[in-house]
Amino acid sequence: MTGVSQGGLRSYGGESAADRDQRRRRQLVDAGLRVFGTSGYRAATVRGLCREARVADRYFYQYFDGIEDLLLAVYGECMERLTTTTVEAVAGLDVDTDVAIVAERGLDAFFSVVEDPHLARVVWLEVLGVSARVEQTYLSAMKQFGALMLDYLRGVGADLSPHDGIDVELLVTAAVGGISHIALTWFLGGYATERPVVVATTTHFLATRAPL
Repeated sequence: MTGVSQGGLRSYGGESAADRDQRRRRQLVDAGLRVFGTSGYRAATVRGLCREARVADRYFYQYFDGIEDLLLAVYGECMERLTTTTVEAVAGLDVDTDVAIVAERGLDAFFSVVEDPHLARVVWLEVLGVSARVEQTYLSAMKQFGALMLDYLRGVGADLSPHDGIDVELLVTAAVGGISHIALTWFLGGYATERPVVVATTTHFLATRAPL
């Protein structure tokens, strides 16, 4: 394999040093999802992760300070996938669309992602009890998901002013917690309940408690 100098960086087989770095990091993150999502974070080793990623052990610390950092990178991508998929599913709906239809559309997209058992295990099991830093990241992610729900409700003209002693932000926090627990229960139950039933049940839960 020949190398060609490009401003001090060498290109091998048409792949630049930057491309190699990106590819190796990608392989490690993908391997992290598979390993953390099967044998679990606590059973993971740098050597095992590198073997799964087909990357030489010496490269691991070029991209991550430790296995915990890789876990956070994997968790971040999982949450981004969940959030992006949900947002895209409701993005084209009219502002006067019934809340139940909005919830059903978003939840179907959300639970379609949850059907990935590797992602589900990482998001709802493997990040718990690791460290204060990981715990804070988890709590922040849940808070951000709630803020996303509030922003959407404001965007469709929902009345979010305090009324009847109800704290809307706490209500949304409860909704996020409910969705999260349903997702965990569904995963732990081996997805025995069909997704349309999970979506319909969760939609009913949200629609009867929506701050409108």
